[in-house]
Amino acid sequence: MADLTSHSVEEARRAMQRGWGHESFRPGQEAVLEPLLEGRNVLGVMPTGGGKSLCYQLPAVLGDGFVLVVSPLIALMQDQVEALQAQGIAATFINSTLPGYEVEQRWTNAEHGQYDLVYMAPERFATEVFQARAERLDVSLMAVDEAHCASEWGHHFRPDYLQIPDARAQLGTPPTVALTATATPAVREDILELLELPDAVEVVRGFDRPNITWSVFRTDKKWERLRAVVDAVPGTGIVYVPTRRDAARWRKRLDAHGVSVAAYHGGLDSEAREHRQQAWVDDDVRVMVATNAFGMGIDKPDVRFVVHMAPPSSLESYYQEAGRAGRDGKQAHAVLLYQPTDADTQAALIESSHPTAEEVRAVYDAVCSVGQIPVGSEPDGPLAVRLDAVLKTTGFSRTKVRTAVDLIDRQGAWTLLPRRKHFGLLRFSASAREVREYADTVGNRALAAFVRTLLRAVHADAFRGWWPLDLRAVGRRADLSRDRLRAGLRYLEEQGVLRWKPPGAALQVELAHPRASKLPVDDQTVQSARRRAETRLQYMLRYTRSVACRRWALLTYFGEEADEQCDACDVCLGRHQPAAITPDDEPVLRRILEQVAASTPRDEWFDDPPAPPRRIDELVDWLVEEDYLAVEDPLDGSVRLTERAENWL
Repeated sequence: MADLTSHSVEEARRAMQRGWGHESFRPGQEAVLEPLLEGRNVLGVMPTGGGKSLCYQLPAVLGDGFVLVVSPLIALMQDQVEALQAQGIAATFINSTLPGYEVEQRWTNAEHGQYDLVYMAPERFATEVFQARAERLDVSLMAVDEAHCASEWGHHFRPDYLQIPDARAQLGTPPTVALTATATPAVREDILELLELPDAVEVVRGFDRPNITWSVFRTDKKWERLRAVVDAVPGTGIVYVPTRRDAARWRKRLDAHGVSVAAYHGGLDSEAREHRQQAWVDDDVRVMVATNAFGMGIDKPDVRFVVHMAPPSSLESYYQEAGRAGRDGKQAHAVLLYQPTDADTQAALIESSHPTAEEVRAVYDAVCSVGQIPVGSEPDGPLAVRLDAVLKTTGFSRTKVRTAVDLIDRQGAWTLLPRRKHFGLLRFSASAREVREYADTVGNRALAAFVRTLLRAVHADAFRGWWPLDLRAVGRRADLSRDRLRAGLRYLEEQGVLRWKPPGAALQVELAHPRASKLPVDDQTVQSARRRAETRLQYMLRYTRSVACRRWALLTYFGEEADEQCDACDVCLGRHQPAAITPDDEPVLRRILEQVAASTPRDEWFDDPPAPPRRIDELVDWLVEEDYLAVEDPLDGSVRLTERAENWL
């Protein structure tokens, strides 16, 4: 195994100056690199734009062997690799977008020392080609990007990340750096346990963004607030919205207001998304109105404002999205607009995306019934069903069905096959030798050439199971139109050479066992996922309702120390008028103070609440504003009596 310990941080600094043009490290980078170059494991928590990637790219150009980067961001791998190659750094990626022969070739190249960095999706650890080659790979460092995906408390849990410890052992236990932009203390503890890095050096840096003014406005006049921000703050901005429909609506209003604006969401095709994104990066468009599909991997330093039209599902998501403002260190604004019904919307999203055990079973039964699979039977190939038919059968939302399908996949009752526009599923019905003999003996020269092209284009796994076939790639190699290619595949299926499922089925699964009469589901696991989502939302909503300093609240959440006042956020600047108080409120105010004096938990202050939760929050806010209460923890809502309150009582 290659060894990084013969290199120093000073060498890394010089390599950075030569290759990247940066004169000095950003906060946290040196603290991560130093233990890595001593051969130690590191957990680095650095915010978006903090330069995490340099923490593994520099070791890649210093040492022998190569750095293996585990990342779930398949859509960004090619861009990252192209940027490194433009710098003269030998890099490649391995993920499900590549045909089997290309994956084999890239692993062969890696084995023979032709790369400095290899980016890999985590699900590749389970493949036979990785298992066969792992012991022969000279990996100097394993980098686990987006490491919060290993934790079920993280906001993007990926079960594939749980394979990392075994894969790391197969590679000879190279030093490992786990990196993430947003991890609370609980998530950090989870990462270290699940990745089996108990001795890792923890480096937590840079959550404080003093150049960002954090503001929350509780208002039902969101358009007025948005217009005020766009008019008052010069430069480019992002407006985050919950849904695709909202993206279209707010884009239309900004356009009518004379703002150069575009909308971005996951429903657009890749060409439209790329065009709009590039127009915004190039400043041809000033404001991007987008769902959370926008922003990952974009490094635009001069974003002057980020406005959220409603609270997202967690503070991790909010900080990551809002943190795209002001990466150049200049003044920027993060504004969150909120009204009470927004909480209901997020709660409904949690309800729709977290099925119960019975609902998971209902989705399993619906998929099998729509696919006409009786109990006790097992299809001899992938089951392709229309998602709309499953929705109609169950009556569930699309999100709930998708979540249930994923849960059944994780449980191992079936394998969810990737659905991509240009990919079908192919499985040879004969052995490789028999297929080659068919090509040698068939009288049609063009057909023989087509069969040989297929043999070169697909992985050997296609002789043992179903393999995703990229029609575009095969069409280019065989110099065939889409129609002729499909006709050729249908003919080979008629001849018994292969079996073929064209693109178009909305949902494709491969049952691991005959259909069960009652699918066993771990209800505890299902419900714990929902509780985690509810807890994250609860913290998000506490942030929006808090009368404590925004900066203090955010840094406390991420485990950093901070002053209780920043003198820059909406709270510290006194931008909110406290709610009006009437004589009728005095009994409730006294009750609140008495319960705080008795150290009663906030959710036990009233047996029968005398007012809605929002009004109770307003009364607590008034008591804080008038110096009867002081905030102890900005996120759990705990308060204590002040001297003024003790005298009043």
